[in-house]
Amino acid sequence: MRKILLRSLILSLILFVFSFGLSYADIEEYVSGDFGFSIIPPEGWEVIDGKPYNLAVIFVGPVDSGFRANFNVNVVDAPEGITEFDEELIEDIKQALEIAVKNNFGGNIEFIFEGEKEFSIYKGYEIVYIIELEKGLFLEQKQVYLINDGKAYIFTFTSLKETFEKYLPYFEESLESFEIF
Repeated sequence: MRKILLRSLILSLILFVFSFGLSYADIEEYVSGDFGFSIIPPEGWEVIDGKPYNLAVIFVGPVDSGFRANFNVNVVDAPEGITEFDEELIEDIKQALEIAVKNNFGGNIEFIFEGEKEFSIYKGYEIVYIIELEKGLFLEQKQVYLINDGKAYIFTFTSLKETFEKYLPYFEESLESFEIF
């Protein structure tokens, strides 16, 4: 009886490992040699070169309610001497966001959440906000910031406000796969 149970457990383990290996093999990791990072985008999302937009990469999801949820990764030099997030830096970021939304889109911004964010093996900071572009058109964004070795990594997830919670897990899962090399 113990031998049968042991064989069953071993067979189950082998099948589990084999199944995991097959499903994992289908996942395509995005690797940026230029910026020194890798990330696994959501399955089925389109990968777009971010260079024309001054970004590292853009991942675009399916059309839902006339909008494609998306997220991008940007890598820039961190401000000199800045190695972590403090209140002054966060206020500067929020002020820059307010100005950018007003000047580029003529819209308003409402900050709804901010705080430390742990993902993958890193510790960063996140800000969630809603942008009102036109009467009745609301986008929700989540930005995650990471400073590492003099570089600032900025991850921006964008969706319609009403589909934000639906697509946020895809962004979060990809974020967990992020690695700097």
